[in-house]
Amino acid sequence: MKGKALGILMALLPTLSFAAEAGSSSDKALFYGLVALASGLAIGLAGLGAGVGMGQAVRGTQEGIARNPNAGGRLQTVMFIGLAFIETIALYALFVVIVFVFTNIFTGKAGL
Repeated sequence: MKGKALGILMALLPTLSFAAEAGSSSDKALFYGLVALASGLAIGLAGLGAGVGMGQAVRGTQEGIARNPNAGGRLQTVMFIGLAFIETIALYALFVVIVFVFTNIFTGKAGL
């Protein structure tokens, strides 16, 4: 599975570089379409990863509280700090996607 995904990625890389260098409107449309597709995939995977990570954190905390009810307060505090870090990573992915979609960062005209 990992080899197939890497093979597909390697097959798409020349297409992306060609679309970035070419000047015709169909090449630009392909390039921006691939940017939109990659952005949707990136934020979807970030959301999936954050959801799975949060679920595992809550599950582990609840198991810990079930085994030792006296440590419940400390476990919940640590859990909420961990959930904040997990959510921050998902928000970073959202920020990167917004930058890629709404700026011309790939054309060199972003003004950054």
